[in-house]
Amino acid sequence: MDILLSEKKIQKKVCELAKQVKKRYPSKVFCVVVLNGALVFFSDLMHELRRIGVEVSYSCVKLSSYEGKKSNGNVLVELDAKHVKGADVLVVEDIVDSGATLNFLIPHLKKQGAKRVRLCALLSKPGKHNVPIDFLGFEISDKFVVGYGLDYNQRYRDLPFIGIKK
Repeated sequence: MDILLSEKKIQKKVCELAKQVKKRYPSKVFCVVVLNGALVFFSDLMHELRRIGVEVSYSCVKLSSYEGKKSNGNVLVELDAKHVKGADVLVVEDIVDSGATLNFLIPHLKKQGAKRVRLCALLSKPGKHNVPIDFLGFEISDKFVVGYGLDYNQRYRDLPFIGIKK
């Protein structure tokens, strides 16, 4: 496996993202975390936000659209987010690939009464989606990546770096 983003590079970017989020949400933020992939990223982001004085509350959503390495295009809600009515929501996502999940989730949260929905994503594959990202960590090429929460059939999530799965 080739390392695409080292642990050190990821942690530096998480600190930068926390500072950007603090500018928009100076004292508190309500996040909707997209499980399972974004959990590691969110955990580090939340830790950094709390360290710089931002109160973090959150809910989780679990959606599925992947089978192996490819999205099947159909989004299934396995666990729905709570407490979004009237909230200014920051969705925390690991990767924006085809955009299918977020093209479903953002309108879904608005239907539940979210006042506003913004997006914080660690990774994006530009040219593959049309999803506006408010806070972005890294743009990457169209390779299948694992580690730092990202998986292949539930494996590799525990890697401290992001690597290219061959």
